[in-house]
Amino acid sequence: MDLKKYSVTVVAPTGPDSLISEKIDGINVRRFNYFYPRSLQVLTSGEGILYSSKKNKMLGRIQMFTFILAEFFTALRLLTQEKFDIIHANWIIPQGFIAIILGFIFQKRVVITVHGTDVFALKKLNFIKAFILKHCDLCTANSSATRDAVKEIYPKAKVEIAYMGVDIKLFNPLKRNKLWMDRFGSNPKIILGVGRLIKWKGFEYLIKAYALVLKSIPNTKLVLIGKGPEEEALRKLAKKLDLEENEDVFLMGTFGPDKLPMIYASSNLVVSPSITIAKTGEKEGQGNVVLEARASGIPVIASRSGGLIDTVDGEKNGLLFEERDYKELSKKIISVLSNDTLRKNLSKNGLTYVRENFSWENTSSRFCKLYDEIL
Repeated sequence: MDLKKYSVTVVAPTGPDSLISEKIDGINVRRFNYFYPRSLQVLTSGEGILYSSKKNKMLGRIQMFTFILAEFFTALRLLTQEKFDIIHANWIIPQGFIAIILGFIFQKRVVITVHGTDVFALKKLNFIKAFILKHCDLCTANSSATRDAVKEIYPKAKVEIAYMGVDIKLFNPLKRNKLWMDRFGSNPKIILGVGRLIKWKGFEYLIKAYALVLKSIPNTKLVLIGKGPEEEALRKLAKKLDLEENEDVFLMGTFGPDKLPMIYASSNLVVSPSITIAKTGEKEGQGNVVLEARASGIPVIASRSGGLIDTVDGEKNGLLFEERDYKELSKKIISVLSNDTLRKNLSKNGLTYVRENFSWENTSSRFCKLYDEIL
C-alpha cells in the first residue's frame, strides 16, 4: 500500500505485552483494553472470540459486552480527533455493526470484510448481518464461499472478492531448519497441520489418515501446530489408533511468526483437512495455511471445503480430497511422500502460484482499487 497516498490507523484489542499506541511499518496502531486487569482478558487468547467466550462462560459473556463498548469508544474518539474517509471493519459482527453506527454518525464510507465464521455461523443473528450488509458501502469476501454466504444473508449486498495475502518475504523455502527436523527422528517425513484445534478444522480426519500412512511409510511424523477445545479429543483418538504421542503424533501448541515460517519450510507436506459443520454452517473461509505452506515451498493437500477450492486446483498447485474421506486423504499423502517428481512439481507450481497471486502487494493493490471506487 502506498502510504504516501493512504494514511491507515488500525484499532485492535490489546494482548498480554502489547502497547496501547505504536506505529508498525508506517501503520498507526491504537489498541484498547476490554477488561481489567489485562491478564484476565480471555477473548483474544488465540482460539477465536466465539470459542473463547464459550470456553470461559460467565467471564467470556461479560467480556463480549465490554469488548464491544471498548472498541466502539476507541474508534469514536479517533473519529472525533482525526480525519478519516473510510471506516473498514474486519468481521461483520461485532466490528461491522460498530462501523455502520459510526459511519452514520460521521457520514463516512463503510467497508466490511467477512472472513468465514462471521457469515457461516451465528445464523440467529442473520437479521443483524443483513442490516449491516444493506447499509455498508461495500462488502469484501475472502473467497467465493464467503461471498456466496453473504449473498444468502442479503441478496442485494454489494460484495467483491478480495483474497487475503501472505508475506512472501517471511514465508519462504530458505527458512528450512535441519535442527527442527532432527527433533522428530532420523530423516523423518513430516506431515504438518496448522490451525486452531476446533471441530471444523477436521484434524481428527488427518490423524485417521496418518494412521494408515504410517503402515506404508514408517518414518512419517504428524506434527500439529495450534491449540483449542479439541486438543484432548485428538489425543484420545491418537491413543485409540495406537499412535504414540511425541513419537508418532506431536501436538506442539502455538508458535509465533518468528518460528512458524521455519516450521512450514522444514516440513515435507502440509495438510488442511477442514470440514463443514452441518448444524452451524462453519467451514473454512479462505485457508491461509495452504498459502503460507506453498510460499514456503511445501506441497499441500486440502479438503474440498469452503474457500480452499479457490486456491488449490487439485492437480498442479496442490491436491484435493473429499471432506471427511480420510482413506482418500491417506492415499494422496502416500502418493506425495513416495513420489519425488510429484512432490517437486507441486512445490514448484505452488510456490510460483502464491508468489504471483497472493503477495501482500497484490492484496493491498486490490483493496486500494476498491477504496478509490467508493470514494
